[in-house]
Amino acid sequence: MHQRFEKLTVDDLAGTECFPCINEVILTKLMTEISDHIIDVDSITSTVEKRRTCAWYEPFENFYDGILQVANMQSFFKEHSAGFHTAEAKGIWKEYTESYYQMDTYYRLFHLSFQKSLETSNILLDDLFKHVVDKVEGLYTHWFLGELGNNWSDVCADELATYGKVLEVPQQEEFYYSRIKTSDTKVFVIISDAMRYEVAATMADQLQRETQSKVSISSMQSIFPSITKFGMASLLPHKELTVEVRNDILTVLADGQSTASIYRDKVLKAEDSASVALKYNDIIAMKRAERSALVKGMDVVYIYHDTIDEASHTSDTAVFAACDKAISELKNLVRIIVNEFGGTNILITADHGFLYTYSPLKEEDKVDKRGFFDADVVNSDVIKKESIRRCVEYGRRYAIMQKGVQPDYLMPVKFLGGNTEFEGFTPRESIRIKMSGGAMNFVHGGISLQEMVVPVIEYHYLRNDSMEYKRNKQKYDTKPVTVNLLSANRKISNMIFSLNFYQKDAVSANREAATYQVYFTDENGQRQRCRKNFPLPV
Repeated sequence: MHQRFEKLTVDDLAGTECFPCINEVILTKLMTEISDHIIDVDSITSTVEKRRTCAWYEPFENFYDGILQVANMQSFFKEHSAGFHTAEAKGIWKEYTESYYQMDTYYRLFHLSFQKSLETSNILLDDLFKHVVDKVEGLYTHWFLGELGNNWSDVCADELATYGKVLEVPQQEEFYYSRIKTSDTKVFVIISDAMRYEVAATMADQLQRETQSKVSISSMQSIFPSITKFGMASLLPHKELTVEVRNDILTVLADGQSTASIYRDKVLKAEDSASVALKYNDIIAMKRAERSALVKGMDVVYIYHDTIDEASHTSDTAVFAACDKAISELKNLVRIIVNEFGGTNILITADHGFLYTYSPLKEEDKVDKRGFFDADVVNSDVIKKESIRRCVEYGRRYAIMQKGVQPDYLMPVKFLGGNTEFEGFTPRESIRIKMSGGAMNFVHGGISLQEMVVPVIEYHYLRNDSMEYKRNKQKYDTKPVTVNLLSANRKISNMIFSLNFYQKDAVSANREAATYQVYFTDENGQRQRCRKNFPLPV
């Protein structure tokens, strides 16, 4: 049967659901074409949509979802095949936050499907899917990150070297005084470690569709380097951030006060005594009365969440699955704030984003640490503390050096406004600095858009008695999409028949996907339940 079906085209098979092996034939054909650099976006998209409502779809769901994301990536490539040639940094920033970020989403969703497929092996499809991975890596890593990263590195270099920031872009350091201090209502701030912009955009869309709320997303530039201790410090109230070396570790201070996790509550209270800093893992494990008592009487509540960055310490490949988990956890946290704490004004942001590529890095994707240390230890595997002279701290994507040092192949970035004895440097594009150990694929600290574009979701819950809700009730009420039977003849007189339905509304901000169960009635109007569900395409 498999051999016979192979003689037919994908279009001939797309609507046929008699046998499971038809899925293998369809997927084999489509994956082979993708591997041969033939990606028919319309054919893949229409085929996947047809197969979703067919029997035997579930065992092949991950493969179909994966090639659908390949089609999305190819569509993006066609739209931008000439490359990226924007002349101003603020222009690229705007384009990234409005459309370019979607390529990061397609890549993440593809690899989620690919990782799931590894848990349900199919002897006919596994190797083909791995060939598809090679095509995806070419599109994303070599074309998208390479082309966009090169354009971005060129146009932002002067501003970063001179000012340490991109002009005319909101800055992370301004967050507290521009977003919190100016609020006239109680503010809940959720900070999710390493939640990059595209993940936040997905969550904002889900919150808008699933809750009675007004949701918007904007962006701000992460402080350099885009790592946790600097990002978390910049989100706290402060007049000036400084650094000092304590026990050979670079420590970030807000107006002279340490910003390590155990001191953040103190820093918040120094600005506003009715403030509190909490951890997600702590409050989620508490009873309702216990956690409600913690926020009672507080005007500013910071809640720290760490699912994505924590997953990266276990395995690079666990990061994208952690993104999905983080979205689920944060949506639940929003519900807790609204239902238990009575919060209506919630800000969701991050300390930094991240870069992730699946394929192993080549030597040309790395730069040497030449110039970081004294000449006598440059080639040494073990660097003694007393030998360090030039480099204060470095990671895969950044280096903090003593003033006067210019390491090879790195871009200068003005460090903390130039008010320290140190200078900052970063690799161009998505290049990594050579270091011993693993964790080369998931990185942050540099100046790529994926690392530096920090999301800010503004979530306002709309009570039924609020004026905004009353004026725009139809806009904010979330309802499932509806279907109607299009067929004029409602009487079935033989065993061969077809029924045509149409979906009245598209899935949108206040219209969510739904699955309807179809039923038949006999001549007396008695309902005869169908054996099959008909899911609507999203």
